Amino acid sequence: MSDFRFSPRPNRAHEIAWMPWEAQTFARAEAQDRPILLSISAVWCHWCHVMDETTYSDPGVIETINRRFVPVRVDNDRRPDINARYNMGGWPTTAFLTPDGRTLTGATYLPPTQMQRALEQIARFYDEQKNEIAELPAMSRSHDALREPVVPGEIGDAPITRLLENLERNFDEEFGGFGDEPKFPQPEVLEFLLSEWRVSGNQRYYTMVSKTMGGMARGGMYDHVEGGFFRYSTTRDWSVPHFEKMAEDHAGLLRVLATLAIFAPTDDFHATLVSATNYVRNVLLDPQTGFFGGSQDADEAYFALPLDERRRLVAPFVDRSSYTNWTCALAGAFFHVARALDDDVLLAQAITTLDNVASRLVDSDGLLYHVLVPGGAPEVRGLLVDHAAYLRALLDAHEVSGEERFLERARALAQTTIEAFQAPEGGFYDRLAGRESFGNLAIPDCPIVENGLLADALLRLDALNGQSAHRDRVKQTLALYAATAANAGSFAAPYARALRRCLSPEVVLRIVGDAKQTDEFREAALRLPSPFVSVRTLTSKAAAEASLPAEPRPAAYLCVGQTCGAPVVRPGDLRGAFDAIPV
Repeated sequence: MSDFRFSPRPNRAHEIAWMPWEAQTFARAEAQDRPILLSISAVWCHWCHVMDETTYSDPGVIETINRRFVPVRVDNDRRPDINARYNMGGWPTTAFLTPDGRTLTGATYLPPTQMQRALEQIARFYDEQKNEIAELPAMSRSHDALREPVVPGEIGDAPITRLLENLERNFDEEFGGFGDEPKFPQPEVLEFLLSEWRVSGNQRYYTMVSKTMGGMARGGMYDHVEGGFFRYSTTRDWSVPHFEKMAEDHAGLLRVLATLAIFAPTDDFHATLVSATNYVRNVLLDPQTGFFGGSQDADEAYFALPLDERRRLVAPFVDRSSYTNWTCALAGAFFHVARALDDDVLLAQAITTLDNVASRLVDSDGLLYHVLVPGGAPEVRGLLVDHAAYLRALLDAHEVSGEERFLERARALAQTTIEAFQAPEGGFYDRLAGRESFGNLAIPDCPIVENGLLADALLRLDALNGQSAHRDRVKQTLALYAATAANAGSFAAPYARALRRCLSPEVVLRIVGDAKQTDEFREAALRLPSPFVSVRTLTSKAAAEASLPAEPRPAAYLCVGQTCGAPVVRPGDLRGAFDAIPV
């Protein structure tokens, strides 16, 4: 039972004979001719804990599950690929499957009485309707993201325009954020809007971000004692949160706050950036490895206390497992926060994180592992979400630090990722094909979020390399979603950002000189108006290969495509040189 995680409060959920998601489990279900009860939980999930303490602690429920079902427990954070195919609209997910993994029906939280009734109905249905069940489609789609193949559309800015119009319609003028309750931070949306603000100069996009961030930072969504953002607000005005704190959310929100601190500085946003960064460093970061814990549990009573009273209590549980996509996303964010706060220690921490990812989480074939539990071996290999996040962070690392090794790793990772995940019709699958391909895992899925992140990173990599090696594949990927991006709603934000980069002139700042002696050039480059300026630091040898002049040194060259301007020898002159280029 040590492989499964239950509520930290008293419960009897461990008395259920849970089995892991593996081939032997499905073989057992087939041999015993029993339906599968799939529970998708998360260590940070409040209602998952409640279900452990109530439903899965009910003696009748325990007995019925063990007698009539094969119970399978999956952690969402460890297996996002399973969650993508079986989630029933939230956590916990309670899904009933055939022995070969097809979905019969499901729900989210079920209280004991309702669960007992569902168990009896599903078991009876399965026993009485075997012939009909056998004729169900070989696989059933249980998630909107798993769509039928689409005909690629033309690449243009229509999806960007539609997303902006959708966000405008749903923006809450009074409290910020989008829609009514519940409200989530949606950092990818905020990053997209900031990018559009910098591209277009439209102040409306900045206003939408600043009002949303201000509402979250000043209200109940923020922990004003220990720092950090809670997972979401149950109310429209951000006043009553769900109290989990997530590494994933902080990675995106730190990026947004760093951008605000650089391009629209205010005392409030600067203070929130410092406070939120300190929370991540003090609570989630493992200083020995540089890896980040995935989450901190919700505890409404604890988080309602002032500091002196909190110090008398044990803080809510922190999941010390590192999930590679979140660890890499936080490392990438730290590079930008380090610039915004002029914090060299933070920069060094981010570098340590990525160096340790390279040494501990990359397999011999270049593929990444997804999970690392302290003291354990890495697990769950070959998820696209990790490769997209790592590639983005490696590019952040090179652009901010100037260190060549990060760009070299990015080149190798991009090649491995394309070979392992590319889909014939365009785009990239979310997992390696052919592994654990039982149940709905056999359904190929090209999620728009990860495809957008990867497409954007590949365009950045091409710009830094001075090549267009990946551009055709990126355009094929972007075309795949051109007609359907609107169906994804706000989840299309990373795709829209990649599309904007693809449609924009390619501008690269090539800085020639040692990484340390050229740091002021990179710092000035980060403050250029466009979010799509790629920053390459070249050694003298690399500069010669790129046909850049041998003198002066150090110097910087602003290039549009393959055409570069005159050398800039003072960092303070970069802005003037940028304003003069014809873009």
